[in-house]
Amino acid sequence: MKDALTFQALDSRLGDHAPFLTSLSDGLQEELHIIIAAAQIGNIGENIPALEGTDETARQTLLGILANCRPIQVNEQCLYEICFPNYIIYQIRNESFCSYDPEEIRHGRHLMVFEKSKLLSNMGIVTDAQQLDDGSFYPGEWKHYGIYTQNHIIDVVSHEPPIVSVSEM
Repeated sequence: MKDALTFQALDSRLGDHAPFLTSLSDGLQEELHIIIAAAQIGNIGENIPALEGTDETARQTLLGILANCRPIQVNEQCLYEICFPNYIIYQIRNESFCSYDPEEIRHGRHLMVFEKSKLLSNMGIVTDAQQLDDGSFYPGEWKHYGIYTQNHIIDVVSHEPPIVSVSEM
């Protein structure tokens, strides 16, 4: 890994399409390592399914529509690692079962930092991390980071910012 970036700089670099999660690991030292790949647009008509078992009229209609579509694919030449050396909690959700909450306050497009979220509101219930009466935090002031990929939503609460690196090929 080389070329360190900030979380927000990587969000800008990713462009219009959500990245793909390629790897997530949580090792012995409780470091969360997330590898994402940028998305790229494929060629028109690329990867059209055979549509076997579909009646001919529906098949021809679908093939006509898909012939002008361009797939969003993994760009294996643009890999990034996001490492949380000291996280408090993380969760992974299937993107298909997540909904937008207008009460939450977030900044970013695919890589988000939350000012307000349900996860932050429930930290004292689901973990031993606490916001104390004097406004301080145990084990330190935390932030909620969201990594929104093509198929996964990853939420991480950490009291240290992530280390973001460009992967060497």
